[in-house]
Amino acid sequence: MDRALDRWSHARALFDEHFRPLRDAGYDLERLADADSYWRLHEAGLRGDFPPEVFFLLSPLRSAAEREGQARLAAGRADHPLTDFTAVRRDGELVAMFSGEQRSDGVYRMWHTNIRADHRRRGIYGHILRGTIAYTRALGFDTITSEHAPSNNAILIAKLRAGFRVYGFELDPGAGPSLVLRYFHTPEHLAAYELRCGLATLTPRLRAHATGAFAALLDQMMGGPPDRDGGGPGA
Repeated sequence: MDRALDRWSHARALFDEHFRPLRDAGYDLERLADADSYWRLHEAGLRGDFPPEVFFLLSPLRSAAEREGQARLAAGRADHPLTDFTAVRRDGELVAMFSGEQRSDGVYRMWHTNIRADHRRRGIYGHILRGTIAYTRALGFDTITSEHAPSNNAILIAKLRAGFRVYGFELDPGAGPSLVLRYFHTPEHLAAYELRCGLATLTPRLRAHATGAFAALLDQMMGGPPDRDGGGPGA
């Protein structure tokens, strides 16, 4: 058995467990070997069900020296990140594909999902979304991250309803603009996010793990009531 696959055998078992509802709904899931296999099948089977997009492949523009340096960096990695490339079929027909990958010890990236146009609004995406949340929670990830075109309202709404939060905005020269969403498995991580957004969510555990100038911030907060004439909302 491939050592990378053997390393993630427990993740494969959890994947099968948490995506069983999709199988119970009548769909077959096929694990694909790698990203190349995934995209070959996608382009052959689902490209017509996805709007045309413009990307730039920047890696071929590297110089020979840069390519050699990148190769050395890749060869020097001792770990084998978890990757999931999945095709969804019903009665032998390819109806959807989805993929994900380990971005770091605590972050799983929900990378790509596409559903054939005539199979949309049948609950497939909901199964994939709920399965990914349950699967990554069981594996111990802190966070799920994903990037979406700002105009992709249907998916953005579905993910926000599922508990994802707006996390950032990226402009990649190759892929264009992306709205970054995050799902927080850990309540304190969500509380910290909401605190940064201006909500009163400082939990005891967050307070116990605060660092930097937190003591100075507390001193400022305890210095007396706020100056209501000093501006702020409604001033």
